[in-house]
Amino acid sequence: MTQSTPGPVGRFRTGRLVEGRPQALDVWLVTTHDAEVAARVAGLLGGRPQPNEGGEELDHDVLTEVETVRVLVDGPDALASHMILRDSTGIIHQCDGLEFLSPEEKKGRPCGCPPLFEDRKLAAKEGRGPMPSISLTFRIAAEPALGEFRFLTGSWQMAAQLSDLTEALERIDSPAVCDLTLELVVHTTRSGRGFCYRKPVLTVLGSPGTVAPQPPPTAEPTPAPAPSPRRRRARPVPEPAIPPALEPSQTVSVNVALLRRAAEVLGTDSHEKTVIAALTGVVAGQHQTAELLRLREQVGQIAALAGQALQGGDSSLT
Repeated sequence: MTQSTPGPVGRFRTGRLVEGRPQALDVWLVTTHDAEVAARVAGLLGGRPQPNEGGEELDHDVLTEVETVRVLVDGPDALASHMILRDSTGIIHQCDGLEFLSPEEKKGRPCGCPPLFEDRKLAAKEGRGPMPSISLTFRIAAEPALGEFRFLTGSWQMAAQLSDLTEALERIDSPAVCDLTLELVVHTTRSGRGFCYRKPVLTVLGSPGTVAPQPPPTAEPTPAPAPSPRRRRARPVPEPAIPPALEPSQTVSVNVALLRRAAEVLGTDSHEKTVIAALTGVVAGQHQTAELLRLREQVGQIAALAGQALQGGDSSLT
């Protein structure tokens, strides 16, 4: 490797710029100035080295294939945290939550940050207070000789865990084996709309002699069991009334193969249940509860028609 000065050989990142726009990632991105380091990272974590077009000194990118990296952290000093507020001129406030760290004329004085964590978040959101700036230095556990890497984050979630992380690292009298993970977080708003994001999580596992240098592979999802091939006796289905929301001139086209595939995936045993189960997941995030109940009633009638036609072998269904 061509590293000439001590320091991190690369950085781990949770996002990148694509055509000038920030893009969040669900796997780790590693940037480095060393082509050999980039090649080894790709060999360990998947992906392949690519030139960095962003004009940085770290001119090699590796978009890995993993969301969890097992790392070695050399004690609590490898985890540093400050609170920073910037404006167009640069850093105007830097503290440790209690005292100023800069500028020099204010160093050591009370910084005035709120004592409660939630109040600090609110002040930062409104532009009145600083945000976390956390730096983690580590080595990849599978190949420590590769050198140190650095991860920088402003995650409030990680900031809230700093005290616990520091204590856990202090309890291990050697480099601590940790998992650095991009953990998926799923939220649902009060209106029923869902959204998700990834947050960085550091988990202290133990000492090198007690923990494997690589995390276990992610298990593949178990496919849903296929429905029983036994044929059921057809039951007479009463002729349903056309629901008010449907005009008599409208027709319903049913894809038989799609219905059967949906039943396999959803684990349902009737066409009506299949259609309702599939529609419930789609509509719940887009409409209010009253609208969902109305649509489910209509879909139940439509599915009954489809079931009756399928039982009778209606060739008009496509």
